[in-house]
Amino acid sequence: MAVISFFLRVAIFNLLMACSTSVHASPAIIVPWNITADQREDLTIKQRIDANSDLRKKFSFYRVYLALEPPGWGTGPVCWLAYKESLDTTQVNITIPADVAPDKSRIRISTSLFKNGASRGNGYSYSSRTTLLGANGTWSQRELDGWVISDENRVSCWALGCARRCHEYYYTGGKTQSSDGSSDGKADNCVNQCVKDLNPQGVGSSITMPMLGVLAASIVVGLSHVVL
Repeated sequence: MAVISFFLRVAIFNLLMACSTSVHASPAIIVPWNITADQREDLTIKQRIDANSDLRKKFSFYRVYLALEPPGWGTGPVCWLAYKESLDTTQVNITIPADVAPDKSRIRISTSLFKNGASRGNGYSYSSRTTLLGANGTWSQRELDGWVISDENRVSCWALGCARRCHEYYYTGGKTQSSDGSSDGKADNCVNQCVKDLNPQGVGSSITMPMLGVLAASIVVGLSHVVL
C-alpha cells in the first residue's frame, strides 16, 4: 500500500462529496449523542432516493463506514461497518470495536452509494459528530504523521486494530516518501492477513462477530504477523 497523506485523501473525499451533492440529496444519517464501543447500536440511515429516481439505475446498494479524525488531521472513513445495505434499508445495526480509536474520540458515521461490481463508491456522506465511549485504541505514529492505515473498502472495523498494529510495527516514519519501500510491502502482507482472518464472513451483513472471539483472534493475528 503506497503511503497516502490523510490530508490529501480528505481533500479528495470533500471533492467527491461536492460532486455527488449535485445528483442526489444527502442522506440522513442519524446518530445518538454517544456510541458505546462493543455494543450493538441501531442507526437510522435514509438515502432519500425516490422510487422513480434514475439513481436506482446507477446504484444498487450503500456501504456504511466509521470515520475517524486523528489529532491534527481531517475526518475520513477508515473501515466498513456494514458492507452492503439495500437502498431502501433505513435501520442498520452496527457494533464498533473498542480498539478502533482512543476512548472518547469524536467520530462520524459515513455512507457511500455503490453499483454492483464497483470497487469504489460515489463519494461520501457524513453524520454529525458523536463520541465513542469505552474505546481503548491508541493512535499509531503513522496516523499521527498524517498517513492512512487502511483501505476502508477492504478492511472491516473488526480488522482495523490489527491493521494498525501492522503499520505501527513496520512504519519507518518516511513522511516525505511516496512509499515506505520494503517495509510498506511487509505491512501490506500483514494487513492482508488481518483482513483474511478478522473480516466478517459474507457480505451484506453488519459487523456482529462475538467480541471475545474477535479479541482473541486479533491478538493472535497481530502478534503472529508482525514478526514475519
